[in-house]
Amino acid sequence: MDLKESLSFFFFGNACLACGSSSQKLDPWLCPNCKEELIAYGEHPVWPSKEDAICLFQMNSLTRKLILAMKYKGMQKIASYLVAHSSVGRKGEALQILESWGKNMSFIPVPVHKARMRERGYNQSEQIAFELSLHCGGKLQKNILKRRIYKPSQTTLGNNARSLNVAGAFEAKNAERFKLVPQNGIVVVDDVYTTGATTSSCARALKRAGFKNIKVCALLYEFPASAAADMAADKKLGWKTELK
Repeated sequence: MDLKESLSFFFFGNACLACGSSSQKLDPWLCPNCKEELIAYGEHPVWPSKEDAICLFQMNSLTRKLILAMKYKGMQKIASYLVAHSSVGRKGEALQILESWGKNMSFIPVPVHKARMRERGYNQSEQIAFELSLHCGGKLQKNILKRRIYKPSQTTLGNNARSLNVAGAFEAKNAERFKLVPQNGIVVVDDVYTTGATTSSCARALKRAGFKNIKVCALLYEFPASAAADMAADKKLGWKTELK
C-alpha cells in the first residue's frame, strides 16, 4: 500500500460507505462496484415537476448514505465527488442542460442559518454550488442570499406545510449591487429537492430583489412520499436528520 492509500485509509477508513465492504481500491469512499453504480445513476438527470429545475441523482440507498456522510460526518468533499461522478462532471446530459441555461452563470447556494453554520462549520449547498461553477465555467455567488429565520427540518412536513415553513425565510441583496448580465442565468443550488419549497422561496426572494432568469439545480431528488420514511430509518441508525 503506497503513501496515498495509507493516508486515504487513515482519514476515511477502509470500508465502502455504500455497501460496507472492505477494499483497497476505495477512491476514497466507494468500492469499484458501488462507484460504477453511482456513475450509472448519474448518467441522466432527474426532472422534478418544474421545467426550470434539475437534480443530478435520484435519492436511493447509495446516494443517501453519501449525502448523509457529507452533511453529518464532516465529509464535505463528497460534494465534489458526487458532482464529478454525475453527468455534469462526466460532460453528459446535465452539463448540456446547465450550459443551455446561459453562459457565465451565477450559482447561488441555499444559505444555512448562522446557528447551523456554527454547528456544522460549512454549508453543503455552497460546496455543491462551487463544484458546479467549476464544471460549468460560472461563478459562485455566496453572499447574495441570506437565511433570516431558523427553521426546523422539512422532512416530516407535507407539501403545504413545507411551503409555509420556509415562507419569508430568505432575503436577497438588491440585484443592482451585482454586475450580473440577466441572460447569463441564475442557478439556485440545494442539496436535496423534495417539493421545491425551499428553492422556490429562495427564487421569490431573488425576484423581489430584481434578479431574473432563475433556475434550480439540486444534487439529489427525493420523492416527497418517501422522505418521512427515510427520516425514521435515519433515526434508527443514529443519524441527525435536520436538513438545513
